[in-house]
Amino acid sequence: MKLSPHGGRGGASPDLLIAEANHRIANNLMLIAGLLGMQADALKKSGEPMSAAAARQMLEEVRGRIETVGRLHRLLSRPTVGSTLDLGRYLADIAKAAVTSLSATGAMTLDVSGCGACDAPSPQAMSIGFIVGELATNAVKYSHPAGVGGRIELSCRRRADGSTLIRLADDGVGLPEGFDPQTSQGLGMRMMRTLTGQLGASLTFAPSDVGLTVDLVVPETPMPDGLSE
Repeated sequence: MKLSPHGGRGGASPDLLIAEANHRIANNLMLIAGLLGMQADALKKSGEPMSAAAARQMLEEVRGRIETVGRLHRLLSRPTVGSTLDLGRYLADIAKAAVTSLSATGAMTLDVSGCGACDAPSPQAMSIGFIVGELATNAVKYSHPAGVGGRIELSCRRRADGSTLIRLADDGVGLPEGFDPQTSQGLGMRMMRTLTGQLGASLTFAPSDVGLTVDLVVPETPMPDGLSE
């Protein structure tokens, strides 16, 4: 996905703005289609019938990914938004939605810090948003399997070298024994690895005695078009 060379809304004509918006929407819908294709392939390879509970969970995950697109376009529709947007606010909205929709009332809390001066080109923001949505969903679902309350912390900051560091940490049980995020064939992990590779980014998982910290470091480089496996 590439931005218009005009790079914003300042002196562009209404027709150009509409064409740019339609281009962004088309590319983001293709990204959604690619993710759904990955999900369909995973179901086909499993060869097992899906229970009603599993189907409901899958549809909830699909809904969350579509809402990620919707949140981005709501931000882009504001007159003051150009070719970059407030990444910290966007990611905070995504993480908050995961906590609100997936956790029992009061079971998980979200703290957001250091996101004031964190922005990104809208094509990058979409992929970053999907990754953070997956990480937040996993933290809500798996960090406290006993169902006790927990805390998720999200931060985003620009580093001296121009890269962006997004960190999501929880205070739960960490990674399951023997689980390797770099080789897991789970759909969520495959999707995150694919998008991380497209961004030219790095995604590191650091379990500890008091939870799991995940760092996504995105360099200041354009993202290639499309979603490839």
